[in-house]
Amino acid sequence: MTTNPSRRGIDVRLIAALCVMLCTTLIVSGCSSAVSEGSASQSVQVAADFGSEPEVHFDAPLTVDGLQRSVVSAGDGPKITDDTTISVKAKITDAGDGTAISAAGSWPRAFTTTVRDAEPGVAESVVGLHSGSRIVVTGKARSFYGDERLAATGLDADRGLVAVLDVDAPPTEDRPTQQSLADDDFPQATFQSGRPVEVSPGSGRPPQTTQVKVLTPGTGAPVADNDQLVFRAYTTTWGLGDVVGDDFASGASSRAVSALPKGLHEALTDQPVGTTLMAVVPPTEGIPDQLPEALRHETLVFVVTIDGTSLATS
Repeated sequence: MTTNPSRRGIDVRLIAALCVMLCTTLIVSGCSSAVSEGSASQSVQVAADFGSEPEVHFDAPLTVDGLQRSVVSAGDGPKITDDTTISVKAKITDAGDGTAISAAGSWPRAFTTTVRDAEPGVAESVVGLHSGSRIVVTGKARSFYGDERLAATGLDADRGLVAVLDVDAPPTEDRPTQQSLADDDFPQATFQSGRPVEVSPGSGRPPQTTQVKVLTPGTGAPVADNDQLVFRAYTTTWGLGDVVGDDFASGASSRAVSALPKGLHEALTDQPVGTTLMAVVPPTEGIPDQLPEALRHETLVFVVTIDGTSLATS
């Protein structure tokens, strides 16, 4: 059989061109290591309520093998690449019997990492997503955590996992803002036994200046600028609602009102003792120098209870 040299040349060049196009597409889209959707991940039912702790439903036992990923809700933030720093909330469930693997109460506390340093089940599932996405990932423990990190979990390598991940990329510059927040624009705080345990992410643009919403009015004396203030603050981020501080767990703080950062100073001055309020504070009026590098451009949400005051000493 005689081969047509010109036809052969066209085929080779075409294949080469397609390879270049494919590689370029993968690089541009950031999907070179993306995990595909499958029957296991599709069978998991989760509400598309980004940031709030999910209720996870599936028929157990759920058979899982290689990693699969389904997008529950797609975010509209920047596209995530291997080099992106992400904050992730995770809820891990046993695929065999539906019991929780994540520790109780762990959902509000996100972990922050670059994608390339994350567990394989995270790193291979988030590339190409937009910040603000909720996904379901299924697979075996070895596939999700990788051999190096599996031992630290204490899980059997073949144990099936169902993971719900809320993925946010902290801003690398201050977020675009709006002038103020309407009452319904404030994040929602959830309380248990009188203490905050979860705050939803903010919706839309955060405010340009500190905004305050009184949740429970106090009946004590108003806070004055020359007071020493005793208060408890539950502090979360606007983007994901992840906890960065919890005085309700660690104990009340005592600070001179005049020494508070601008946003908290304005929020707490003149409020009666006993008040519980929410203050949404942009980074220009907050505590960026006290935060990890990844959160220094983030708007913070403080749920504060004013416990008492005394006259500040100089």
